[in-house]
Amino acid sequence: MSMKEIKLIVTDLDSTLLRRDKTVSDFTVQVFQRIRKSGILLAFATARDFRFVTEYITPRTGIIPDILIADNGALACVNGKDIYKKMIPSNIVNTLMQRFKLVRGVSTEAAYYLSGGCSNDHWSIGKKATIITDYSTEMVDSAFYIDGNTDKSALSWTENYPDVRAVSYSDVDIITVVHNEATKLNALNAVKNELNIDLSEIAVFGDDYSDMEVIENSGFGIAVANAIEEVKAVADFICDTNDNDGVAKWLEGNVL
Repeated sequence: MSMKEIKLIVTDLDSTLLRRDKTVSDFTVQVFQRIRKSGILLAFATARDFRFVTEYITPRTGIIPDILIADNGALACVNGKDIYKKMIPSNIVNTLMQRFKLVRGVSTEAAYYLSGGCSNDHWSIGKKATIITDYSTEMVDSAFYIDGNTDKSALSWTENYPDVRAVSYSDVDIITVVHNEATKLNALNAVKNELNIDLSEIAVFGDDYSDMEVIENSGFGIAVANAIEEVKAVADFICDTNDNDGVAKWLEGNVL
């Protein structure tokens, strides 16, 4: 298939589209404006709470995605409509929180609960939907994810809870627990079914473990040069780094 037949661009945010300071260049903004004008759809796929996009990235960049995959794949929205949602029941949330050395954040539909010890988070503080808490009160809502400090043993203790899985990261000592069916690939499959687009018509950019499945299973999988080696190994292409407009340069050279 020709790259000219790509119908959907999916990009991870941290360490992929965003530079280290969480910004994008004017060049990147212009490329994405041209992508939108060409009729190609745009999706952001992030491990973060969905408010990171709606309250931080979009206002600062002006880039408004057609599709949002957030919360490590627990949520997928197309033009503001929720089409995929996998949440951890509140009783399991409260049980699992006791296993963390420190709970940093819990993402629910109503609010983002943030530990006071992590209150320097650059996008959450001051937002109406953010609640600073010590988690002494039990959660009553289901959660998209629980985020916290622990050791790698979390990857094994979640086996006692078949409805959840643990996600690790290459660059931070944090474990995120999500619903077992919350993956970027599952969310993307829901998106492509909603839009009647084949995976072969989708280009995906990423850098870390949670991006591997979507990069490997899409028509065009692209790893940024700063990606972990495991991601590069399954990618079809390697573009420049996130700090050097890698995503935008690849799109300009191969799609536009």
